[in-house]
Amino acid sequence: MNNAVNILSRRPFLAISLSVLLLSICSHHYLARVDTNITLLIVLAGLATLISLADEVKDFVISVTKKPKKYFLLLCILVSAAGGLIINSANIVETGLFLVLFSSTYMLYLNRDSDLINLVTKLIICSGIFMSFGVLIGLFESIFLSSKLFYHVSSGYPYFLAQKYIYSGFGFNQNYSAYIIIVALSFLFLSELNISRKLRNYLTLLFSLALLITGARIVFLFFSLVAVNYFLKKRINKYLISSIFIALYLLFSHILIGLHGNYELGTSHYRELLFSIGNIDFILGNYGYMKLAYFAELKENFFFPVNLKEITQSVAADPHSLFYSLIILGGLPLLLSVVLFLALGVFKNLSFIEQNYSKFYYCGLISIIIETFVWDAANSIFFWVIILYAITISKDTANHQTIN
Repeated sequence: MNNAVNILSRRPFLAISLSVLLLSICSHHYLARVDTNITLLIVLAGLATLISLADEVKDFVISVTKKPKKYFLLLCILVSAAGGLIINSANIVETGLFLVLFSSTYMLYLNRDSDLINLVTKLIICSGIFMSFGVLIGLFESIFLSSKLFYHVSSGYPYFLAQKYIYSGFGFNQNYSAYIIIVALSFLFLSELNISRKLRNYLTLLFSLALLITGARIVFLFFSLVAVNYFLKKRINKYLISSIFIALYLLFSHILIGLHGNYELGTSHYRELLFSIGNIDFILGNYGYMKLAYFAELKENFFFPVNLKEITQSVAADPHSLFYSLIILGGLPLLLSVVLFLALGVFKNLSFIEQNYSKFYYCGLISIIIETFVWDAANSIFFWVIILYAITISKDTANHQTIN
């Protein structure tokens, strides 16, 4: 509580603008369903958050002038994004949002201000609670009410014979809600967070229940990795089984298996028959089809930045991939800069995180990274929060105690 009071008294504008930003992001899809558009509020809150981080921006500029090599990849990201705008100014909204969210989140962690980090952590957990209640309301609504504000029914879903209930809650769909809840559950066990063990257990139960209700893909990967890391003690066994789960997850996100004659080929999920083994068919799924279609489109443009709206209309689908989105916004330079920045930063601290942080955070981090193959995470502040926290952590073990 003292940390919250400290940051509110020291930097009230930052605390309020960041709170409004996260609440707006969590609720704007639901509000859109009831014909309320808060896009402008999100933009203003994002800009207000970045402006309120002026001191951190100043420190960053001074650090860059003193040690430009240390921040080389960060500068490459900013320059590549700016270059993408020069080549294709039609993406100004998407590129601007990416830059604001990425820069703001990085500045939040730049000086490792314990009060500020504690505020961010608590706001992320509050976001998870908000989204979890949205999912539970969706379940209640589907059972007892005739309205469909917090859930919808999808037909022709892979592996479901008739219909599947999509418990989106306050989010766009079940995946959107699941991403936020997983990040919140990952942050719940950070040692900086000063809450009772009993409350942690209750929130863990709430988050886990909400995740299971969503039935989102990433939930199975996340809980599989948690189980592997809890029950297997030898590192080589953990790494081997985890790698198998991740490989199977990526494979079956793009390729579906079906019994011959029990599915409708050519629909949005069952795109093209690849091969058959007896009566079992292996079919190119929607994500696999989109990967190939976007690759062909981007290859035609020599992987230069392109108009996001035009290419989305051409393929008739969103990119659903962080890597393709980065190419669309800034070409190969932006893709390589971001991937190298994230890969080097996370890899540098991954072993330390595994040994000194909760398994929930470690597995949540890996799950979110793997999900970028099928998730356009460039404009998600929750993605940048969990990733940039991992990149900027201090390796002072005295300040980080493992909480399981």
